[in-house]
Amino acid sequence: MIIFRARLTGVHCKMKNIRLIAKLGLATMVAAAFFTLGITPWIIEKISPEMGIYTGAISGFTLLILLLDIRQMRFPKGMILIAYGVLFQVFFPKYYFLFIDHTSPDLENLSVQLDLYMQVLLFACAGAGGSIIANYADKSSSDYEHKIQNNNPIDNTKHIDHLIKFTNRIEKRTNLSLLISLAAVAINLVVAILIIFK
Repeated sequence: MIIFRARLTGVHCKMKNIRLIAKLGLATMVAAAFFTLGITPWIIEKISPEMGIYTGAISGFTLLILLLDIRQMRFPKGMILIAYGVLFQVFFPKYYFLFIDHTSPDLENLSVQLDLYMQVLLFACAGAGGSIIANYADKSSSDYEHKIQNNNPIDNTKHIDHLIKFTNRIEKRTNLSLLISLAAVAINLVVAILIIFK
């Protein structure tokens, strides 16, 4: 029975890995199709070049979020994130400027905007990937301090009586302030009626 459960668990883990790989593959194909099937060039030419930059940046960050969500060992995942940031920064600007009129007066402004978004994406990928690798490196270092688990739960039941008294006091004050407010409204209403019908 135990061997059967172990085999089922192994099959379940393999199915999870296959699903994650399928999701990542699908996301990569969607991002690739977005760029190569003419959606980005159509946005650049028909709507505006700035919108093409925003669209590319959004799709780049979407793919980054999907890469962050994959289950993988720390070191390969960190290297994948860093490589993705570098490759996106290298290839997307070249692809983007294939569809821009190089005689446009806004070319320098577009270049600065695109460079800004590409650097933000690169820093996000490098930061996420670098922190994952640093975490992996820290746990494998020789002077790593293992956390000692404390099996004694913290007992805060002694504070419950104090909390009940405090809550009752707040409730009394709230009720008193409500009564005073209602009395003030009633007095103002009576005075207003007397003034109106005088």
